[in-house]
Amino acid sequence: MDKMRKVPEMAVRDPKTGETVVVYGAGAMKDKPLNLRKGIDLTKPIAEQVSKIKRKSRS
Repeated sequence: MDKMRKVPEMAVRDPKTGETVVVYGAGAMKDKPLNLRKGIDLTKPIAEQVSKIKRKSRS
């Protein structure tokens, strides 16, 4: 039988409803670096940003 891994979880209160929500996997990568290309903004669509970078590098 496979061993089950403990999934990190965090309880967060929703400010709009006041309800407590469990967020599974929160903090799972806190000890690992997240390597991103310079110029990538995570608040914008990533695919569009990468395609623009690739187009510039071809020129």
